[in-house]
Amino acid sequence: MFWFPISITLCAIGGFLLASYIKKQKHSEEHLVCPIGGACHTLVNGRFSRFLGVPVENLGMVYYGLIAVIYLASLVRGVPDWVMLVGLLASGIGFAFSMYLTIIQVFVVKKWCTLCLGSAAISFLIVVLSFLGYEATFAEFAYTHRDLLKWIYALALLVGTFVTTIHARTFVRFLRDFRISRKEERRLEMLSHTAWMAIGFAFLSGLGLAMTDRWREYVDSNAFIVMVVILGVLIVYEVVLNMIVSPRLVGMHFGDEVQLEDHQHSYYRKAAFAFVGLGVVSWYAMLLLSGFNWFQYSSGELFVGYIILVLIATGVTLWTERHIEKKAERVGVPESKEETTA
Repeated sequence: MFWFPISITLCAIGGFLLASYIKKQKHSEEHLVCPIGGACHTLVNGRFSRFLGVPVENLGMVYYGLIAVIYLASLVRGVPDWVMLVGLLASGIGFAFSMYLTIIQVFVVKKWCTLCLGSAAISFLIVVLSFLGYEATFAEFAYTHRDLLKWIYALALLVGTFVTTIHARTFVRFLRDFRISRKEERRLEMLSHTAWMAIGFAFLSGLGLAMTDRWREYVDSNAFIVMVVILGVLIVYEVVLNMIVSPRLVGMHFGDEVQLEDHQHSYYRKAAFAFVGLGVVSWYAMLLLSGFNWFQYSSGELFVGYIILVLIATGVTLWTERHIEKKAERVGVPESKEETTA
């Protein structure tokens, strides 16, 4: 047991020093170069270098510093179980966030930052060592605070549904009138980050409920496997719409002029409308499946019902997109950059 806090503390100190180095190099005049190749400078200074308006390296320093303090304190003197639980949960959140950044590198930017991958590896070691050494602490807390986990899960679903609804409304308004301001662009990015947090908390609290489901109240329910699939769909939705399609569409509209006849522009518009419908339906489906008993329906029936709703939503949004596009072709759209950014 003694080696777990030592190992975790050393990993956290290493992660803190790495985040500090990235921050120092980012604000210096030197070009940040990856030790074994990659695109560190591009990624560290790119559009994904902030989360909720805070530089990612600052979040990393806070995270690694918190982990180091908690586990170093546990070596010096006994600390309450709830403090160790905070460290355990923080390690889980830190690992989830590092996976989020890795997804960005793999599927969105398609460039590697070896420094970022090093930080992700450290986060992985911390979460593995934390759960290996303090699994009993987490299990005991989860068993005795299941109601709290239920509230966290329900709150995460409510926040995710609300935020995605607002995001869809703002995004569709932008796609309808071909106008977006920098303020609206930042608002869309903030809403996307909040949705990612909702997904993370829903996953972690849901995992805690599933791990402590002694009577298999949730795991054996007909809706469980469907909700797992929908959670995966929501992750794909966030990656595709908010990390790939949305930035490219916004970039087109901040260009010199809007070209409705452009094939790429039309393709991304249709994809955006389709994924907006997918995301909204998926969040509301999660909310309904979690809030009501569906024992009279099999998992297959619930899944088919979800697919039908997705197809209806996709069809409606694509029809709406076509209707808006035809109307825009008749009345015309803004052609200058100044108009589209007004």
